[in-house]
Amino acid sequence: MVAISATLGVCWTLLSFAFFVLCRYLILPISLLRPASTKTKRTASKSYVHTFLTCPDDQQWERVNLLVSWIHSFITGVLVIYSFWAYAPHMFNDLVTHVTLVTYLTCALSYGYFWYDFCDVLSNRRGSEMMELLFHHVLTLIFFSFNIFRVFNIGYQMFALIAEINSIFLHARKLFHLYQIPRGHIIVRLNMFLNIFTFLLCRIGMLIFVTIFVYQDRYRVGNLNYMYVMYVLIPGVWIMNPILFYRVLRTDLFKKHQSKKLVS
Repeated sequence: MVAISATLGVCWTLLSFAFFVLCRYLILPISLLRPASTKTKRTASKSYVHTFLTCPDDQQWERVNLLVSWIHSFITGVLVIYSFWAYAPHMFNDLVTHVTLVTYLTCALSYGYFWYDFCDVLSNRRGSEMMELLFHHVLTLIFFSFNIFRVFNIGYQMFALIAEINSIFLHARKLFHLYQIPRGHIIVRLNMFLNIFTFLLCRIGMLIFVTIFVYQDRYRVGNLNYMYVMYVLIPGVWIMNPILFYRVLRTDLFKKHQSKKLVS
């Protein structure tokens, strides 16, 4: 039986980081594919920091980054659904002390991915877009660090990872756009509605649940963890999620509605 400890978490985090680096290089041929009707000039990366993750073409990097993000969301989403099915009674009974090998490794897997994506964004972006992404990643990494190293509040972290179920459709939405798959395609339309539905359920619904239950468990989650989650992380996510949801609605529904009015 494998002992669940911070050492295991660190090792799995490093393996996760290496796994997503490997995924990056395996999907490079896919990232080179472009729609036949599109002839765009290569734009060199203007990042502040150049590393082995720096991509020479900004547009290619965007495709690589989204493909790796989709892989992470898919793997994590499947593991979260499995964990809720397999461990739901015990997990719901105590979100603070709950831990199993599967749930702990799922959290460490995402922890390694967010470190990978942090380095990837830092190596390929600059300006306000970089700051927005890094701000989100820093908030997430601090929250994960509390839980991974203390092997504590794993149930709450699993609930936070419910958002990755929505990210499957959120990233797919962007990939459809990058590869110019028509908006009228049945798969794109289905993805659009699943994206909106899972956004409300897995992001907004999850956030409401976590806000209420962290407050109820405020004497058990740890003073430092509680102060960070309630006064930094949750307010930050409450600001970011509605903005992101508005962007999705504006692009997928409002513009579509406006175009129909113009045609009529």
